[in-house]
Amino acid sequence: MTRYDYRLVDVFTDRAFGGNPLAVFREPAGLDDKTMQAIAKELHLSETTFVVKPSSAAADHRVRIFTPDTELPFAGHPTLGTAYVLADGKDGATRLEEGVGVIRVTLREGFVQMDQPLPTFTGTTVTRKVAAEALGLAVEEVRSDVPIQVGSSGLPFLFVPLANLKAVRRARRLGALDAHVYVFAVSAERSGSHVHGRMFAHGVGIDEDPATGAAQGPLGAYLVVHDLVQVASTTRIRVEQGFEIGRPSILDIEVDRGGAAITGVRVGGRCVPMGGGWLDI
Repeated sequence: MTRYDYRLVDVFTDRAFGGNPLAVFREPAGLDDKTMQAIAKELHLSETTFVVKPSSAAADHRVRIFTPDTELPFAGHPTLGTAYVLADGKDGATRLEEGVGVIRVTLREGFVQMDQPLPTFTGTTVTRKVAAEALGLAVEEVRSDVPIQVGSSGLPFLFVPLANLKAVRRARRLGALDAHVYVFAVSAERSGSHVHGRMFAHGVGIDEDPATGAAQGPLGAYLVVHDLVQVASTTRIRVEQGFEIGRPSILDIEVDRGGAAITGVRVGGRCVPMGGGWLDI
């Protein structure tokens, strides 16, 4: 048997047992794809990462990201949490190779931030009525003044704008929407936050995600494009997530806009080291 150590970190929180937990294997040499997937299922966190040698000269490390059921090309809290573990909490920058390319991540005074690929959006055949029924809501609780859209910075999400905080709290995934569904309202529980969101996952072995970093770039761009927040050349947005499942998370977005075009998106938050462990395989 070989012993493989991992570090455990809570991402998008400034306190223990908040945010989204992540296991990071810094030296997984010798593990094949099947075993990595089995480890992720064994630990049963929303994601587990394995740090391997990069194939790109532009990257410092390559990160492989597994949910309990599948490997992902990109995800937000694993990117930030892995960078935090690799830096041992020290300020600096690193470049992580993932399935969507090389992601630059910086750490300054405990705040970790990544440059996300520019978001893209497509329409959907999902109507307000279909979305409402799938979420156990009245159709009036799904906003009609802005569209339901699919947005992606490497991983697609179906964004469903809801009328208010009460609707977000009441939402349940009851029907079959073949997508990761991100519901949100432009209102919040905590002072300083702008948006309250939830993400119902599809086909990855979890039901609801405490903090979805990969969704924040498209969400921020959506909010800016549709003037749902006060817009500037760089718009800063704070999002709450995970409150309904006992993992309160705070996610910070920066969206750069030049004219009508979104020119840059960054997503960040804080991390709390929680310890670690090992597996004998």
